[in-house]
Amino acid sequence: MKKGFSKILIYLLLTLFAIPVATLMLSEYAGYQLNNEITEAILDNARQNNQDLTKVSAFLQAHPPRSVCDTVTPDLLEYKHAVCNGNELWQFETMDKVIFLSMGLGLVFLVLVGVLGGVAFISPGAQAWSLRLSRPVLIFMSFVEVIVQGGLLLWFTFWISAFFTDKYYPKAIFAVALLILAGLFYMVKGIFRRIPFDNQVEGAQISRTHAPALWARMDNLASRLGTTAPDHIVAGIDASFYVTEVPLTVKDRKLTGRTLYVSLPLLRHLTPEQADGVMVHELTHLHQGDSATNATLGPKIQRFDLYISTMKDNLATLLVYYPLAVYRTLFELAWQRDSRRREFIADNKAAQIAGPATIAQSLVKVSAYSGYWGEVENELFAQDEKHESSLQIRQTIAQGLTQYAHSNGFSEMIRRQNVPHPFDSHPPLSVRMKNVGYEISSDQLAAVATHVPEESWANLIPDAEEIEQALWQRYEHEFSSAHEESLAWRYRPEDAAQTALVEKYFPPQTYTLRKGKTITISWQGITEPKHGELLRWEDISTMTHDTRCWIDYLALNFEKTRTNKRKRLTIYLPGIGKQMDALNESLGRYWVRHQTMCEHQRTLREEQHTTTADA
Repeated sequence: MKKGFSKILIYLLLTLFAIPVATLMLSEYAGYQLNNEITEAILDNARQNNQDLTKVSAFLQAHPPRSVCDTVTPDLLEYKHAVCNGNELWQFETMDKVIFLSMGLGLVFLVLVGVLGGVAFISPGAQAWSLRLSRPVLIFMSFVEVIVQGGLLLWFTFWISAFFTDKYYPKAIFAVALLILAGLFYMVKGIFRRIPFDNQVEGAQISRTHAPALWARMDNLASRLGTTAPDHIVAGIDASFYVTEVPLTVKDRKLTGRTLYVSLPLLRHLTPEQADGVMVHELTHLHQGDSATNATLGPKIQRFDLYISTMKDNLATLLVYYPLAVYRTLFELAWQRDSRRREFIADNKAAQIAGPATIAQSLVKVSAYSGYWGEVENELFAQDEKHESSLQIRQTIAQGLTQYAHSNGFSEMIRRQNVPHPFDSHPPLSVRMKNVGYEISSDQLAAVATHVPEESWANLIPDAEEIEQALWQRYEHEFSSAHEESLAWRYRPEDAAQTALVEKYFPPQTYTLRKGKTITISWQGITEPKHGELLRWEDISTMTHDTRCWIDYLALNFEKTRTNKRKRLTIYLPGIGKQMDALNESLGRYWVRHQTMCEHQRTLREEQHTTTADA
């Protein structure tokens, strides 16, 4: 983190000051040379007119040509008009002032980033003000920086060639001008980008009439805490509990207000008292206003992140990406610090009502279950065979959790692990147990993690088993689909089944050219239009798209192999027209698939080699 942040700071200084410093060096050098040329011309003129050279030299030493481009006394006005009246020397001197102004703006930008980032550390309320002010202020400063530094770069592009070669290159100047306009365009576009609303939650809404016993227990806990129960309860299978006031969509129904998400697998794993502690923890977030703060600031953070992402994705706006990224990093550090503080408060309140031991045990159980679930999924996803039958993830976790909890390194891992949560940055488990004043010893962790109670909160939901089973089936279907698609990126097809799977996600893409010719992109390579020859991806080293005489073409460079002797090939694409964007997209996607497949196959060979060597 520290190394990455230091790198961003270096880039920040470069983006704010590299162009001004380079332009200043050119302006100073050119101004110095021009000053000397004018001085020599004045001395030559004095010699030709038999003037007193000593007197003229003394005057020039006291008043060099560059010095009179600023405000002068009336007796030097004639001299100023002669040597510095709208000419190149005046331009260089004026540019120096503009450059120093640009550097001043860069310093102001830095100060604003630091001040606004620092304000976020003061208090939660100050965080909100920091975020509200930062977006308009920093975006305005970004516009100013792009315009000012763009102007400097334009001036630099003209004079770097004009001064040293007595020539200038209109294409280079035009390219810089386009870059500036593109930067302004993307900045405006970034402001109006909309946040994609996708708060879909897989689960089932549990109403008061559906599970009155559950709601009665929730009301009792809320009353003991001095708050009110949430407006909605959603039961799902994600390995976490959380509350939110962000609108959610559950089975095409939009839920607004205060929502509590409960995990059915985890509820079955917790005793009723342990679940009480978890619920008090979540209700405390509602009572303290944490979820309301997240709901208010969350969209603003998303919108700002979307804008920063736009700046990062375009060369023309990289100039202002790093100042924005530094502020966002500072804000995130403040946000995480406050999030940890909120977690400690919620843990302490849960410990007061449910007991320190109870809340510590619940933290261990949630961490162990979610950790093992992650390992099971990683192992299933890493398999290179398609999953044809039910994955039985739920049953695998239940059967293997005990062995996992007694494995080497479990104790250390569980203490370092964070409890998963979609909205907050949770402290490590060991720190949270210490905070509530109850630490579970290493030799007791496995027993705590694997204890399954006879009664749980899940029993308070009449059809909990049916809800959970349906959610697991849907989840496993989506997991299998994602795994199948990943196989299409990994396989080098060896049989008809693997070929069919790859072509399901990477079917041949054919594009029509003039005179009935076609070019086809497939997982194997490019079938060129002239002779219908298949150019295999493994033989191609690089490829670029360009236009010559208004005709698009692909330039391919090849690897030298025993089967391939050519070095390069140009494929002309007459008539490709509006299909070019789609063709480029296919080329990029299929090329990346080939590279991904090669890397995966290389990893498999290395693993097999290591296994053989160990054996």
